[in-house]
Amino acid sequence: MAEYYYLISSLPMLMFNEKAPLSIEEFNAACIDKIGENALNILRRLSLVPEPEILYPADSAAERWRQWEVCLRNRIAAHRALQGRDVHNYLQEEKGCFCEIDTGVQEAFALKNPLEREKYFDRMRWRALEDFEAGHHFDFDKLCIYKLKLLLLEKWRERQVEQGTKNLDVMLEQIDRHFSDNNKKLI
Repeated sequence: MAEYYYLISSLPMLMFNEKAPLSIEEFNAACIDKIGENALNILRRLSLVPEPEILYPADSAAERWRQWEVCLRNRIAAHRALQGRDVHNYLQEEKGCFCEIDTGVQEAFALKNPLEREKYFDRMRWRALEDFEAGHHFDFDKLCIYKLKLLLLEKWRERQVEQGTKNLDVMLEQIDRHFSDNNKKLI
C-alpha cells in the first residue's frame, strides 16, 4: 500500500467540536496531485452517508466505516420503529458487527434534545473513526479517515448559534403575522 508521508504530515490536526482548519475543497486540492487516480476516486465517493451500491476495498478503513455507519443507521431506524414509525424501507444489509453501537443508540435516545442527540451520534462516529485509525499513520486509510472527520466538522460548521437565532426570529415573525392576520379576520 502506498505511503503519503508528506501529504499526511502537512495536514492540520482535527479535533471534534472545533472549527475545521480547512475545507473539503482544500483537502481535495491537497490530494489531487499526490495520490493515484483510483485512490482519488475512492476519496471523492467517500461520504458520511453510506451508499449501498458503493463498496470499497474489503480491508479498507473506507469499507469498515461504511459497514459501521450502516449498522448505526439500522439501529437508529430500529429504535424509531419501536415508536411506531415504519422504517423497513430505510434498512440496509449489515456486513459487520459493532457491539458499542447498541449501547450508544440507547444513550443517545435518552437525550431529549434532538440537537444533543445528533451531537452524541457524531461523537460516536468520531470515536469509531479514531478506532479505525489505529495502526494507520501515513497510508491511504489515514487519508480516508481524515476526510470523514473533516466531513463531520463541516457538518457542524453550518449549524451555528447565530444562524439558529436568525431562523427562530424568522419563524416567530411568521407566527406573529399569522396570528395577527387571523385576529383581524375575527374582528
